[in-house]
Amino acid sequence: MNCAQCGSEVDGAFCPVCGTPVAAPTSAVALSGWWRRVGATMVDNLLLFIPSSIAFLLVADVTGRYVGALAALAVQGAYMVHFLASVKGQTIGNRVVDTAVRDALTGAAITSSQALRRWGFIAIYSVLDVTLPTSYAAIPTVIALIDCLFPLFDARKQTLHDKFAGTLVVRV
Repeated sequence: MNCAQCGSEVDGAFCPVCGTPVAAPTSAVALSGWWRRVGATMVDNLLLFIPSSIAFLLVADVTGRYVGALAALAVQGAYMVHFLASVKGQTIGNRVVDTAVRDALTGAAITSSQALRRWGFIAIYSVLDVTLPTSYAAIPTVIALIDCLFPLFDARKQTLHDKFAGTLVVRV
């Protein structure tokens, strides 16, 4: 079993590297593969395209494109937090590909706070993408790319936003 905080091998009740308590083994669950995660994200993005675009257009028409982009992000955030903090821990995209988001330590459903931290991590680099000057546009793009590809190299198949929120994506 690996530590949810630092990824080190754990053989007892506490991680020998960082001291994080280990509540319950999560090795009994099947971790979601990268392609399933991509599939869930694509389904959710397709579903969110129209409501996010409407929110952007309505708000941007009155207040400008930056506030419109924030309104679109708020729609996406409401969707993600609502569905991921539910008992099933699944967005519609997760349901399509048979995955769910779980607490990395206990394997239980995630809290609203975890769902908000998970989405917030993505929202921050999305906001940076819209607000940074063009000469710095590569920074949020590189962060997003690293976040997206991180499960390919991580033993627990976690993204950076999973690590930040203390979550895992599992097969159901």
